[in-house]
Amino acid sequence: MLNNQKIRESFDSFFRQIGLKTENSNADQLAKMEQLVAYLEIIQSQVRKYSSKREITLIESCAGNCYLSFLVYYYFTEINPRKVKIYCIDHNERLMEKCNNKAEAFGFENMYFHAGDVLSFQEGNDPHLVYSLHACDDATDRTIYLGIIKNAKNILSVSCCQHSIKKFFSTKSYKSLTRHRVFKDRLLYMVGDSMRTLLMEMSGYSADVIEFVSSRYTNKNAMIRARKGTPKLKTLAKSEYEELSNEFRIRPKLENYLIESNSVM
Repeated sequence: MLNNQKIRESFDSFFRQIGLKTENSNADQLAKMEQLVAYLEIIQSQVRKYSSKREITLIESCAGNCYLSFLVYYYFTEINPRKVKIYCIDHNERLMEKCNNKAEAFGFENMYFHAGDVLSFQEGNDPHLVYSLHACDDATDRTIYLGIIKNAKNILSVSCCQHSIKKFFSTKSYKSLTRHRVFKDRLLYMVGDSMRTLLMEMSGYSADVIEFVSSRYTNKNAMIRARKGTPKLKTLAKSEYEELSNEFRIRPKLENYLIESNSVM
């Protein structure tokens, strides 16, 4: 849907304005732009389910340079207009100030930037969507937790590194796989995100994992996609979670966050 030539030309122009695309854009920058457009398409597929008469509230966790949220805001104000409010959160105060200045320069009045820990964010209750792209290490867990405690209708998260669980990751049953580093890393991602989806099922969300963009643009292209509501696997989620945890000796930090706030059902 967003591959319409006119829309893509509009995106290219916007990417130049925000400094992501230049005359000499390298392969990484071009791949990043494809990821952003693909992610936006997933967001649009969620947003169109909401009433067009009401303002939608979105939260980007661990937002970094906020390219994704800038593109989202641009799309919903210039291409497919509707009322939208976006909160961007990141621990980097200088970066949030820079993004705020950029938003003011573009006239993006309903974008708000907060420097600090995602877990201490106080605004934006009952958002329509909480999302993150390549949140580092346990930042993925924080994003999902934020979505759950904020009672978000939808949560989208794409993991990056998995350091906090990698150091504990081991198995007796699959040593023939994990002795190969490349297979071990892939298995780690699959197990880690599978456990997170089960925790979300236990917390009242239906969750699955999809490829949000072609692996040509990033090998970290698995997206956790969750919707508030009665999950199909709720009765099995806890036993399956414990089974994975016992087999691979890991427990994502999301579990601790949920237990401490009594959010696991």
